[in-house]
Amino acid sequence: MMRLRVAAGLIAAAAFLAIAAPLASAARRVGLKRGPAASVALHRWLCAVLQVRLRRLGAPGPARRLIVANHVSWLDILVLGAMERSAFLAKREVGASRWTRWLVDLQGVVYVDRERKRCIPAVNEDMARRMAAGVPVILFAEATTHDGTRLLRFRSSHFEAARRAQACVQPVYLDYRAIAGLSATRHDRTTPAWYGDMAFLPSLWRVLKCGGVHCDVWYGEPVAFDAAADRKALARRVEAAARELKARARRTAAP
Repeated sequence: MMRLRVAAGLIAAAAFLAIAAPLASAARRVGLKRGPAASVALHRWLCAVLQVRLRRLGAPGPARRLIVANHVSWLDILVLGAMERSAFLAKREVGASRWTRWLVDLQGVVYVDRERKRCIPAVNEDMARRMAAGVPVILFAEATTHDGTRLLRFRSSHFEAARRAQACVQPVYLDYRAIAGLSATRHDRTTPAWYGDMAFLPSLWRVLKCGGVHCDVWYGEPVAFDAAADRKALARRVEAAARELKARARRTAAP
């Protein structure tokens, strides 16, 4: 069984690396990235290739929206891209890697250099323009990935973009809760995680050989726009909502 799984992983890896990136590049050239249905379909296909099963709990809010999600892995981009058309806020380092650049470029991306804080107002303005135009923007407010077993404190700098766009803020919690069809233990939850100095290809191989990942995407209630809202208070409120989603996810039995 293990040999079959490894063989399947090798075939899937070849498909992912040899087909997906050129397909994404071709999609950009012919303008498919501007077609919501095409973009979502491509992300769902990539999830299928990687044996990532998805289940959505809750519903997306209005188009003028800042989506705030926890951040575990490069898989988060595919998972959220398979839910709905949106744009991502990504660290500039992500765009420096050819293996991950096409993932975020296809979906739509706003890059931020976290070492240059004076650039944050311009980034927020770009995010606000996209939300005002009806494109939800995804913010990983933890500002880093981690091992998938916890939720880090949300940083508030980019919550200002929602205020500028008069957009609501919707918490989303990604729960990678089953591996190879079995409920994930605390150790298992690190399988899809990509953090620290991990290289992309070993992370991809770990996902491919594990026998399949099940990810639940929990949508919380959108927090309505409030012109008087303080971005730090808003960040704490959305973080508390995300922690409640995490608690609900832990209480839910695996499929």
